[in-house]
Amino acid sequence: METPKTMGKKITVVTTFHPEGMTTYGQKFLDSFASNVDKRIELIVYAENCKPTNPDSSRITILDQEQALPKLVNFKNKWKDDPKANGIPPDAIKARRPRDWHKEFKWHAIRFANKVYAVFDACTRSKDWCVWMDADSIIHSKWDYEDFAKLLPDNAYITYVGRGKGSQTWPECGFYGMNLNHPVCHEFLKDFEAMYEDADNGIFSLEEWHDSYVFGEILNKYKEFPSHDYSANIYNNTAKTGGGGHPLINSELGRWMDHMKGARKFDGKSKRKDLMNSRNEPYWQTVK
Repeated sequence: METPKTMGKKITVVTTFHPEGMTTYGQKFLDSFASNVDKRIELIVYAENCKPTNPDSSRITILDQEQALPKLVNFKNKWKDDPKANGIPPDAIKARRPRDWHKEFKWHAIRFANKVYAVFDACTRSKDWCVWMDADSIIHSKWDYEDFAKLLPDNAYITYVGRGKGSQTWPECGFYGMNLNHPVCHEFLKDFEAMYEDADNGIFSLEEWHDSYVFGEILNKYKEFPSHDYSANIYNNTAKTGGGGHPLINSELGRWMDHMKGARKFDGKSKRKDLMNSRNEPYWQTVK
Protein backbone atom coordinates (compact mmCIF):
# COMPACT_ATOMS: atom_id res chain seq x y z
CA MET A 1 0.00 0.00 0.00
CA GLU A 2 1.27 3.46 -0.87
CA THR A 3 2.24 5.63 2.10
CA PRO A 4 0.10 8.79 2.30
CA LYS A 5 1.93 12.00 1.53
CA THR A 6 2.62 14.34 4.44
CA MET A 7 -0.10 16.91 4.94
CA GLY A 8 1.05 20.53 4.97
CA LYS A 9 -1.33 23.44 5.42
CA LYS A 10 -4.97 22.50 5.32
CA ILE A 11 -6.80 23.89 2.28
CA THR A 12 -10.58 24.15 2.11
CA VAL A 13 -12.37 25.32 -1.04
CA VAL A 14 -15.85 26.88 -0.91
CA THR A 15 -18.53 27.47 -3.54
CA THR A 16 -22.30 27.90 -3.91
CA PHE A 17 -24.97 27.61 -6.59
CA HIS A 18 -28.77 27.61 -7.10
CA PRO A 19 -30.98 25.02 -8.91
CA GLU A 20 -30.42 26.39 -12.42
CA GLY A 21 -26.74 26.74 -11.69
CA MET A 22 -26.54 23.18 -10.44
CA THR A 23 -28.00 21.91 -13.70
CA THR A 24 -25.99 24.17 -16.00
CA TYR A 25 -22.58 24.03 -14.33
CA GLY A 26 -22.58 23.23 -10.61
CA GLN A 27 -22.74 19.44 -10.80
CA LYS A 28 -20.04 19.46 -13.47
CA PHE A 29 -17.84 21.52 -11.17
CA LEU A 30 -18.35 19.08 -8.29
CA ASP A 31 -17.58 16.08 -10.50
CA SER A 32 -14.45 17.69 -11.95
CA PHE A 33 -13.27 18.69 -8.48
CA ALA A 34 -13.71 15.13 -7.21
CA SER A 35 -11.90 13.69 -10.23
CA ASN A 36 -9.00 16.10 -10.57
CA VAL A 37 -8.23 17.90 -7.31
CA ASP A 38 -5.91 16.22 -4.82
CA LYS A 39 -7.80 14.22 -2.17
CA ARG A 40 -6.16 16.23 0.61
CA ILE A 41 -8.05 19.37 -0.44
CA GLU A 42 -11.60 19.64 0.91
CA LEU A 43 -14.67 21.38 -0.51
CA ILE A 44 -17.68 22.98 1.17
CA VAL A 45 -20.75 23.58 -1.01
CA TYR A 46 -23.63 25.82 0.07
CA ALA A 47 -26.53 24.52 -2.02
CA GLU A 48 -29.30 27.07 -2.55
CA ASN A 49 -32.62 25.20 -2.74
CA CYS A 50 -31.10 22.27 -4.62
CA LYS A 51 -29.66 18.82 -3.91
CA PRO A 52 -26.56 18.06 -5.96
CA THR A 53 -25.05 14.59 -6.04
CA ASN A 54 -21.98 14.35 -3.84
CA PRO A 55 -19.25 12.58 -5.87
CA ASP A 56 -16.85 12.24 -2.90
CA SER A 57 -18.46 12.51 0.53
CA SER A 58 -15.11 11.77 2.20
CA ARG A 59 -13.97 15.34 1.53
CA ILE A 60 -16.88 17.23 -0.01
CA THR A 61 -19.46 18.65 2.41
CA ILE A 62 -22.77 19.83 0.97
CA LEU A 63 -24.74 22.16 3.23
CA ASP A 64 -28.26 23.49 2.87
CA GLN A 65 -27.71 27.20 2.36
CA GLU A 66 -30.83 28.34 4.20
CA GLN A 67 -29.99 26.30 7.29
CA ALA A 68 -26.26 27.04 7.30
CA LEU A 69 -26.38 30.79 6.57
CA PRO A 70 -28.90 32.57 8.82
CA LYS A 71 -27.20 35.94 8.24
CA LEU A 72 -27.73 35.54 4.50
CA VAL A 73 -31.40 34.70 5.06
CA ASN A 74 -31.78 37.85 7.17
CA PHE A 75 -30.05 39.95 4.51
CA LYS A 76 -32.33 38.63 1.78
CA ASN A 77 -35.46 39.13 3.84
CA LYS A 78 -34.47 42.69 4.68
CA TRP A 79 -33.69 43.76 1.10
CA LYS A 80 -35.79 41.45 -1.09
CA ASP A 81 -38.38 44.14 -1.93
CA ASP A 82 -35.96 47.03 -2.38
CA PRO A 83 -35.14 47.71 -6.07
CA LYS A 84 -31.66 49.01 -5.27
CA ALA A 85 -30.69 45.59 -3.87
CA ASN A 86 -32.09 43.79 -6.90
CA GLY A 87 -30.26 45.38 -9.81
CA ILE A 88 -31.93 48.79 -10.14
CA PRO A 89 -29.67 51.56 -8.82
CA PRO A 90 -30.95 54.81 -7.27
CA ASP A 91 -31.69 57.81 -9.48
CA ALA A 92 -28.44 59.53 -8.53
CA ILE A 93 -26.43 56.63 -9.94
CA LYS A 94 -28.63 56.47 -13.04
CA ALA A 95 -27.82 60.12 -13.66
CA ARG A 96 -24.08 59.56 -13.23
CA ARG A 97 -24.02 56.31 -15.19
CA PRO A 98 -26.29 56.79 -18.25
CA ARG A 99 -24.33 54.23 -20.28
CA ASP A 100 -24.36 51.31 -17.87
CA TRP A 101 -26.87 51.76 -15.04
CA HIS A 102 -29.05 49.13 -16.75
CA LYS A 103 -26.37 46.44 -16.21
CA GLU A 104 -28.16 44.80 -13.34
CA PHE A 105 -25.27 42.67 -12.07
CA LYS A 106 -23.43 45.78 -10.90
CA TRP A 107 -26.20 46.59 -8.42
CA HIS A 108 -27.66 43.18 -7.65
CA ALA A 109 -26.68 42.95 -4.00
CA ILE A 110 -28.92 39.98 -3.19
CA ARG A 111 -27.54 37.88 -6.04
CA PHE A 112 -23.95 38.26 -4.92
CA ALA A 113 -24.73 38.06 -1.20
CA ASN A 114 -25.08 34.30 -1.67
CA LYS A 115 -21.41 34.13 -2.51
CA VAL A 116 -19.98 36.37 0.18
CA TYR A 117 -21.97 34.92 3.07
CA ALA A 118 -20.82 31.46 2.00
CA VAL A 119 -17.24 32.73 2.23
CA PHE A 120 -17.76 34.29 5.66
CA ASP A 121 -19.19 31.05 7.06
CA ALA A 122 -16.70 28.73 5.36
CA CYS A 123 -13.83 30.66 6.92
CA THR A 124 -15.19 29.79 10.37
CA ARG A 125 -15.19 26.10 9.37
CA SER A 126 -11.70 26.12 7.84
CA LYS A 127 -8.12 26.00 9.07
CA ASP A 128 -5.05 27.56 7.44
CA TRP A 129 -6.48 28.49 4.00
CA CYS A 130 -10.02 28.96 2.70
CA VAL A 131 -10.27 29.36 -1.08
CA TRP A 132 -13.30 30.63 -2.99
CA MET A 133 -13.96 29.11 -6.44
CA ASP A 134 -16.87 30.11 -8.67
CA ALA A 135 -18.98 27.05 -9.46
CA ASP A 136 -19.19 28.04 -13.13
CA SER A 137 -15.67 26.64 -13.40
CA ILE A 138 -14.30 23.24 -14.27
CA ILE A 139 -11.11 21.59 -13.09
CA HIS A 140 -9.85 20.28 -16.40
CA SER A 141 -6.49 18.74 -15.36
CA LYS A 142 -5.04 16.87 -12.40
CA TRP A 143 -4.22 19.34 -9.64
CA ASP A 144 -1.94 17.95 -6.96
CA TYR A 145 -1.67 19.28 -3.44
CA GLU A 146 1.86 20.61 -3.87
CA ASP A 147 0.97 22.74 -6.90
CA PHE A 148 -2.16 24.03 -5.17
CA ALA A 149 -0.27 24.90 -1.97
CA LYS A 150 2.34 26.88 -3.95
CA LEU A 151 -0.45 29.18 -5.10
CA LEU A 152 -1.07 30.18 -1.48
CA PRO A 153 2.12 31.83 -0.18
CA ASP A 154 2.30 31.99 3.60
CA ASN A 155 3.49 35.62 3.66
CA ALA A 156 0.34 36.84 1.85
CA TYR A 157 -2.82 37.54 3.82
CA ILE A 158 -4.90 37.05 0.68
CA THR A 159 -4.55 35.94 -2.95
CA TYR A 160 -6.75 37.08 -5.84
CA VAL A 161 -7.03 37.51 -9.59
CA GLY A 162 -6.58 41.17 -10.48
CA ARG A 163 -6.70 42.93 -13.83
CA GLY A 164 -2.97 43.52 -14.18
CA LYS A 165 -0.36 45.13 -11.98
CA GLY A 166 -1.50 48.53 -10.77
CA SER A 167 -5.05 48.11 -12.11
CA GLN A 168 -7.59 50.53 -10.67
CA THR A 169 -10.59 48.35 -11.43
CA TRP A 170 -12.16 45.52 -9.45
CA PRO A 171 -10.56 42.06 -9.21
CA GLU A 172 -11.98 39.01 -10.96
CA CYS A 173 -13.35 37.11 -7.99
CA GLY A 174 -13.68 33.67 -9.56
CA PHE A 175 -10.84 32.47 -7.33
CA TYR A 176 -9.31 33.93 -4.20
CA GLY A 177 -7.55 32.50 -1.17
CA MET A 178 -7.70 33.68 2.44
CA ASN A 179 -4.81 32.97 4.78
CA LEU A 180 -6.54 32.28 8.08
CA ASN A 181 -3.20 32.27 9.89
CA HIS A 182 -2.64 35.94 9.03
CA PRO A 183 -4.21 38.57 11.33
CA VAL A 184 -4.81 41.01 8.46
CA CYS A 185 -6.96 38.41 6.72
CA HIS A 186 -9.35 38.42 9.68
CA GLU A 187 -9.53 42.22 9.61
CA PHE A 188 -10.26 42.05 5.88
CA LEU A 189 -13.05 39.53 6.44
CA LYS A 190 -14.49 41.59 9.27
CA ASP A 191 -14.67 44.67 7.04
CA PHE A 192 -16.05 42.63 4.13
CA GLU A 193 -18.89 41.23 6.24
CA ALA A 194 -19.65 44.64 7.78
CA MET A 195 -20.31 45.95 4.26
CA TYR A 196 -23.35 43.65 4.13
CA GLU A 197 -24.42 43.57 7.75
CA ASP A 198 -24.58 47.40 7.76
CA ALA A 199 -25.49 47.73 4.10
CA ASP A 200 -26.78 51.31 4.20
CA ASN A 201 -23.38 52.48 5.38
CA GLY A 202 -21.57 49.70 3.54
CA ILE A 203 -22.28 48.39 0.04
CA PHE A 204 -25.01 50.94 -0.69
CA SER A 205 -22.59 53.77 0.01
CA LEU A 206 -20.35 52.57 -2.85
CA GLU A 207 -20.60 53.30 -6.57
CA GLU A 208 -21.40 49.64 -7.34
CA TRP A 209 -22.31 46.74 -5.06
CA HIS A 210 -21.49 43.46 -6.76
CA ASP A 211 -19.07 41.36 -4.72
CA SER A 212 -15.99 42.00 -6.87
CA TYR A 213 -16.37 45.77 -6.54
CA VAL A 214 -16.83 45.50 -2.77
CA PHE A 215 -13.87 43.12 -2.53
CA GLY A 216 -11.73 45.58 -4.49
CA GLU A 217 -12.67 48.49 -2.24
CA ILE A 218 -11.57 46.62 0.86
CA LEU A 219 -8.46 45.27 -0.87
CA ASN A 220 -7.39 48.86 -1.52
CA LYS A 221 -7.78 49.60 2.17
CA TYR A 222 -5.20 46.94 2.99
CA LYS A 223 -2.86 47.46 0.04
CA GLU A 224 0.13 48.13 2.33
CA PHE A 225 0.03 44.50 3.48
CA PRO A 226 1.45 41.59 1.44
CA SER A 227 -0.98 39.92 -0.95
CA HIS A 228 -0.58 37.85 -4.09
CA ASP A 229 -2.15 38.83 -7.44
CA TYR A 230 -2.20 35.98 -9.96
CA SER A 231 -2.64 38.46 -12.80
CA ALA A 232 0.37 40.66 -12.02
CA ASN A 233 2.50 39.42 -14.91
CA ILE A 234 -0.05 38.74 -17.66
CA TYR A 235 -0.98 42.24 -18.82
CA ASN A 236 1.12 44.70 -20.79
CA ASN A 237 -1.48 47.39 -20.19
CA THR A 238 -3.69 47.38 -17.12
CA ALA A 239 -7.44 47.81 -17.24
CA LYS A 240 -8.45 51.21 -15.85
CA THR A 241 -12.18 50.57 -15.63
CA GLY A 242 -14.36 47.43 -15.59
CA GLY A 243 -13.90 44.40 -17.79
CA GLY A 244 -10.23 43.63 -18.15
CA GLY A 245 -10.80 40.54 -20.24
CA HIS A 246 -10.65 37.05 -18.80
CA PRO A 247 -7.69 37.12 -16.41
CA LEU A 248 -8.24 33.87 -14.52
CA ILE A 249 -7.65 31.52 -17.44
CA ASN A 250 -4.71 33.61 -18.64
CA SER A 251 -3.00 33.39 -15.25
CA GLU A 252 -1.25 30.34 -13.84
CA LEU A 253 -4.67 29.14 -12.65
CA GLY A 254 -5.49 28.30 -16.27
CA ARG A 255 -3.18 25.29 -15.98
CA TRP A 256 -5.94 23.57 -14.03
CA MET A 257 -9.12 25.64 -14.33
CA ASP A 258 -11.49 27.03 -16.91
CA HIS A 259 -13.87 29.71 -15.70
CA MET A 260 -17.04 29.91 -17.79
CA LYS A 261 -18.11 33.33 -16.62
CA GLY A 262 -21.07 35.08 -18.24
CA ALA A 263 -22.61 33.40 -21.28
CA ARG A 264 -19.69 30.97 -21.50
CA LYS A 265 -21.37 28.83 -18.85
CA PHE A 266 -23.98 27.77 -21.41
CA ASP A 267 -21.25 26.74 -23.87
CA GLY A 268 -19.41 24.74 -21.22
CA LYS A 269 -16.02 26.22 -22.11
CA SER A 270 -14.26 29.53 -22.55
CA LYS A 271 -13.39 30.62 -26.09
CA ARG A 272 -10.04 30.54 -27.84
CA LYS A 273 -10.27 34.30 -28.33
CA ASP A 274 -10.27 34.64 -24.53
CA LEU A 275 -6.66 33.46 -24.43
CA MET A 276 -4.15 36.28 -24.57
CA ASN A 277 -1.32 33.84 -25.31
CA SER A 278 -1.22 30.20 -26.34
CA ARG A 279 -1.48 27.61 -23.57
CA ASN A 280 0.20 24.19 -23.69
CA GLU A 281 -2.28 22.23 -21.59
CA PRO A 282 -4.19 19.57 -23.62
CA TYR A 283 -7.54 20.99 -22.51
CA TRP A 284 -6.90 24.31 -24.21
CA GLN A 285 -6.07 22.59 -27.49
CA THR A 286 -9.73 21.56 -27.68
CA VAL A 287 -11.12 25.07 -27.18
CA LYS A 288 -12.44 26.82 -30.28
